[in-house]
Amino acid sequence: MRPTLLLLAPVVGLVLATTGVPAYADVVAPSPGTHTFKTFDALVPVVDGPDGTHKAMIDTTLYVPSGNATPQPAILQTNGFGLSKSAAEIVSQATFLARHGYVVLAYTAQGFGKSSGCVTLQSRTYDVKDAQQLITKLLGPRADVLHDSHGPVVGMVGGSYGGGIQANVAENDPRIHAIAPGRTWNTLQYSLDPNNRVVPGDPTGFSHERNTQGVFKFEWTSLFFASGNMNPASGAGSCPQDKAASGDPTKVAGLACPGFFLEVCQTYGRISANGDATEQDKALLADSSATTQLDKLTVPTLLVQGQSDTLFNENDAVSTYLSLRQRGVPVQMIWNSGGHGGYDSLPGECEVYGSGTGGADFRGLDDCYLTLRTLHFLDHYLRGTPDPSPGFTYFRDWIPYAGSGADDEQYGQAAQFPAGPATTYRLSGTSALTTGAATPGTATFLNPPGGTPSAYTETSNFTGPQSSPRVPLPPTEQPGQHVDFTTLPFGGDLVSVGVPSAHLLLSHASAKDLIFFGKVYDVDAAGTATLIHRLIAPVRVPAAEVGQPVDLKLLGFAHRFAKGHSARLTLAATDATSYNAKVPDVITVRSAGSAFTLPGQVVPARVRSQAPVAAAAPAAPAAVPAAAAPETSAARLPATGPDAGLPAAALALLAGAVLVGRRRPV
Repeated sequence: MRPTLLLLAPVVGLVLATTGVPAYADVVAPSPGTHTFKTFDALVPVVDGPDGTHKAMIDTTLYVPSGNATPQPAILQTNGFGLSKSAAEIVSQATFLARHGYVVLAYTAQGFGKSSGCVTLQSRTYDVKDAQQLITKLLGPRADVLHDSHGPVVGMVGGSYGGGIQANVAENDPRIHAIAPGRTWNTLQYSLDPNNRVVPGDPTGFSHERNTQGVFKFEWTSLFFASGNMNPASGAGSCPQDKAASGDPTKVAGLACPGFFLEVCQTYGRISANGDATEQDKALLADSSATTQLDKLTVPTLLVQGQSDTLFNENDAVSTYLSLRQRGVPVQMIWNSGGHGGYDSLPGECEVYGSGTGGADFRGLDDCYLTLRTLHFLDHYLRGTPDPSPGFTYFRDWIPYAGSGADDEQYGQAAQFPAGPATTYRLSGTSALTTGAATPGTATFLNPPGGTPSAYTETSNFTGPQSSPRVPLPPTEQPGQHVDFTTLPFGGDLVSVGVPSAHLLLSHASAKDLIFFGKVYDVDAAGTATLIHRLIAPVRVPAAEVGQPVDLKLLGFAHRFAKGHSARLTLAATDATSYNAKVPDVITVRSAGSAFTLPGQVVPARVRSQAPVAAAAPAAPAAVPAAAAPETSAARLPATGPDAGLPAAALALLAGAVLVGRRRPV
């Protein structure tokens, strides 16, 4: 751990300097928890469902600290997908917070573990009602829990599935005073059926729900569908019994559906068969999405999102962050190192949702970056203690860890996001990115019949040996199915923190929607290209709008392009993780008028001691500049899933769904 004196960060950009920039208080000191505590288990009856008549039993554990002289705030948390209240990510964090004096209510979400019911996607119809009743029944009567005029004072923590419910509860319950969701979604429609096209008129560029269709993320979605349907076989939940009692079928058009209610299985079957979401499908996902009622979210929010997460990426967090900040809601955002896909927490970080649980007794959490930042945030908004933490911090893999204690030295910081410069490059000729005058040209790439063979970027999996960090397969592009536009080698390091964007002039031969994937590569002096964090940005342009300029956001990251390296924008027709266009197509990019905006600017060694000039961050995608000069604009635990063997089951389910879909009239 060491003091850090840093920087600015951006919408679309950030550049580092070493002097002349205000310091933010991002140095976290060890904070040993001194309270002992007792735990109390209970199965709590609740009622939920569309008409409030569905009955469920929720498995809970209450962590009650000793030694509090006055009533204290409470914390509510629930499990990641496929897990329960007994998972290490729950027990470690509940123990940490109880040792710091919080009353913690941990529970297993409906459909998992010893809780009854089906998996209901953290919906307002089911799961939010469950959480509200738990607060009323278990926290409301307690004299050791702090109360105000609304009832018990409650904060929320949790990651992934346990993060997705937090905004939904806080939007509808005044007893929630602060939330700290980790590695989770803004809208499930974007996370599972993403479209990174910026719809004209979007005030932030991240209002993903404005797109009517996306590019189905079938690898990840099939994993979740397989996992949820395996719950009954392992004794988790009581979905088959619930379905039998209500007459809900266990098969939908030949597709097995023992772990979810009918509507979820219908949605999966439809979209996996033809790649399109119906209005019914979108309504189902909206019931579980923060963005649906985000205008009602007014409580302080700490967003923690992993840079390597290909399930819930940084753009999910940015969408929530910008919406809250525009309305003046207190919000902080941390981009940590890992994320879904088997990426473990790094030493000194302690992301509990990615194996960073602080050792066998969890005491290591008392001196770890993410747990201490979360504690400071909760203490500030629930207890009124000062928290000088910056508004935006991000992990930097090019800075070494000091070797012990909280890993604050690897985190850069800024007062807020966005804040800082970016560089806009023109597409030039058939393959160049330039800040000077562009050469007119076109570049063409093909979509193959059936969308195969396809490019490979990752093997999607929760954790274990079949996830990408443990699969020695580098990302590969298919010949003829992509085009590349590359900068000249940088004359100095370029530190890029933010969300790249592009403004493209495209045409294609097909009469259907245009589907492609945007990527950013780091190309070294030898010509070796590395796909940054294996991130891809699927884009789907409605057929009626092809021919108009396309603005898109690529996926956010924090990355250093070393001196002598280049940045490359790649546009590809296919990806093995997703539902590719099935009809043959020829896609053409016109260079003249197209542009790529990359966070950051090259800082030559001779001026690195100077502070960067902050520029106002654009609310919409950058227009193509007319001038020739560069332009600026301001204990081991599974990471959300229990079984490394799930990919095979998921692929089998997907194959079944596709076969069923092919038998259906479209």
